[in-house]
Amino acid sequence: MGSFLQTRVSSFDELIDNKGIERGNTILVSGGCGTGKTVFTMQSLYNGVMAGEKGIYVSLVEDPDKLRRHMIQNFGWDLESYEAKGQLYIQKVDPYALAEDVTTMFENQQNLSSPDVPFLKTPRDTISLVDSRKIKIPFRPDRIVVDSISSLEAAFHNKDHYRIYLQGMIDALNQHNSVNFLLTETEQEPDKYSRAGVEEFLVDGVIVLYNLRKGQVRRRAMEILKLRCSDHVKEMVPYMIKKDGIALMPGDKVF
Repeated sequence: MGSFLQTRVSSFDELIDNKGIERGNTILVSGGCGTGKTVFTMQSLYNGVMAGEKGIYVSLVEDPDKLRRHMIQNFGWDLESYEAKGQLYIQKVDPYALAEDVTTMFENQQNLSSPDVPFLKTPRDTISLVDSRKIKIPFRPDRIVVDSISSLEAAFHNKDHYRIYLQGMIDALNQHNSVNFLLTETEQEPDKYSRAGVEEFLVDGVIVLYNLRKGQVRRRAMEILKLRCSDHVKEMVPYMIKKDGIALMPGDKVF
């Protein structure tokens, strides 16, 4: 059995038989607007660094300074203090520049039928998105978050390139022996769990965050849709977003 890492998000680990996610796995965190995808993953990162672990947050959308400000204002999470200690690393990457780099490299390759993407095979001290966009990291991470791949998918004109690249990126992330989270946008009550509809088949697990409506009331609920590394609870669990982050309410009914 592999090594399992706790998510450290409320009682989420109690929903998993092995009480965490296996290292070397990439999990899709999927949900609509306002469901708390960034909160879930940042809560995992922050509680991890407080426990002596290390984490990386790759932003494809939000400015890092704005993210730091919102996290401390809304939840009291002082990201900068752990960045200064060398336990947390936050990096912004332009998804359109990244897609352009990837497209150029694919055009220079002969065989696009294989998901093996050589330009993602890099030393362990970097996270390579492509050769020209390596993220130099000062430590071996326990968690890596990429937020969000919806913006990356939108930046690709050729969706076959995106699919092959995404598989290569997932394989490269898993080589770090970390637990990796890829965030993606969906409808509020989705019938597919990513924009392209392929991401959920490439990853090792899918966590879906819902903002369900009944009459005039909306209520948030979370579901582990897929998890290859362990058996898990197979029902929606209500949750709230409070001043200290996500709080799950196992045993409660959604409505």
